[in-house]
Amino acid sequence: MTPTRQNNLLHYGLLFAALFLAFFWNIWGFPLFDLDEGAFSEATREMLANNNFAATYLDGEPRYDKPILSYWFQALSVSLFNLSEFSLRLPSAIASCCWLLVCYRFALTQWNKTTALYAVLIMANTLWISIIGKAAIADAWLNLFLTLTLLDMWRHWQQPQRSILLRVYLWMALGLLAKGPVAVLVPLLVSGIFYTLQGEWRRWLAAIFYLPGWVLLLAILTPWLWLVYQDQGIGFFQGFLLDHNLKRFSDTREGHGGKLWYYLFALPLVLLPFSAALFTLLRQLRDVCKDLLTLYLMIWLAVVFVLVSVSGTQLPHYVVYGISGLLLLFAHYRDRVFRRWGLIFPLMFFVLMVALPWLLVSAASQSHKLYEQEMLARVWEVVGTPYIVASIIALLLTLVVMWLPKLTLAAKFVAIGFVQTLFVFNFFIQVMAGLQQQPVQEAAAVARQQSNKSVVAYGLHMPSFSVYRDAITPKQKFPQPGDVIFTDADNLIKLQRRNPDAELELLFDKGGIKLVEWHNAKPMVTN
Repeated sequence: MTPTRQNNLLHYGLLFAALFLAFFWNIWGFPLFDLDEGAFSEATREMLANNNFAATYLDGEPRYDKPILSYWFQALSVSLFNLSEFSLRLPSAIASCCWLLVCYRFALTQWNKTTALYAVLIMANTLWISIIGKAAIADAWLNLFLTLTLLDMWRHWQQPQRSILLRVYLWMALGLLAKGPVAVLVPLLVSGIFYTLQGEWRRWLAAIFYLPGWVLLLAILTPWLWLVYQDQGIGFFQGFLLDHNLKRFSDTREGHGGKLWYYLFALPLVLLPFSAALFTLLRQLRDVCKDLLTLYLMIWLAVVFVLVSVSGTQLPHYVVYGISGLLLLFAHYRDRVFRRWGLIFPLMFFVLMVALPWLLVSAASQSHKLYEQEMLARVWEVVGTPYIVASIIALLLTLVVMWLPKLTLAAKFVAIGFVQTLFVFNFFIQVMAGLQQQPVQEAAAVARQQSNKSVVAYGLHMPSFSVYRDAITPKQKFPQPGDVIFTDADNLIKLQRRNPDAELELLFDKGGIKLVEWHNAKPMVTN
């Protein structure tokens, strides 16, 4: 075998391994997580059950959170492979592969083949990208279309062509179908700032008022908008645009964030094990931003970082919308941004993973919620010897890689990234799923046997319960005698206090999750 063929085999072998391990390996091996995976999956299940592909419903109620595209892909996958964790997560895995291959092709044309490979190896093993790629949610699709939009905007800057500009509007339209206005807002802000800094704001105005592009965008969006209006009326537009976009930005929703400094801590976590490269790149920012492409990609990060930081609702994966360009720069400047001191980040991560069982036990003792106490009381039941051994091995492998003399620093970080990906999605994820989701899945199996009875949810919103029992579980503020009630330890106490004479038979009790049947004929007190 010639050296060139050997190099190609290694190149494409690493490319395939990174994509497969990050996005496909073990996507079938753990239950759906609530809230997001459960909500998307149950809405998809109801879409197929009702044969309604115009609008989404969750436990029988209109769901206004997201547009339709990711549900269509999930519905197609479930139709092909039946309802399972694999079929529900497969569309996200495919979208993530496409997302990274788009970055590979961009790096290949802008820089070289080695940089393109490093771009994929870094992105695939970045903690939150691999999480998104294995999750049955819409974010992988949004990131794909955001990346396509912004990279084609750069190509249009380099070589103004109508075909490229039309592609930009195509990607924005699909991004709108996948997640909503953020698919247009971020590209317009990034390109507007960049063109203005270059004194080319007239070119930018000409591009954003390109009539054929808007005609294409509206031609893609309008058929679905008409269908959803026919199904849900003006309620969808009010719920989606006002409640789940404007109010999500201005108000703190579901207790998520609302602090200006939130992403100063979240971003290094999202970038593991490559976190330190961010700080090195920022120290060199004035120098590297003399290159226009670097400036453009950093504006992309800055726009997203500012938007999500001032947003009232904050979650770690929101900042992922801005890191594709950053990770491309990590690959391009790999000899400059990766430093030996940066290995402390993955090292600390695996030290925490070794200590995780004891940290969870400590959290249980400090929690004031009975549900959390009972859930975390199962730590040692869920953890077991395999997790302890695997976490110690991962820590030792990290130490070994750190001291390998023949690997470059960039290669060391990538190797540790592979260790992180394998550990997180074979062991860590099993612990988290075992604690939080396994009791829900098992309770659903018990409830499924009560098919002739009314099953309701009280004070608890875990839609994966409906997925696993293959039926709608309506939320009920005031359960009735004869109901089978899905709830948790804290809400069960509330139910008993409001109805001290109620005869409640415990059908399932595990990890703070309760399933009870109300036998007597006294209705629930409503005051």
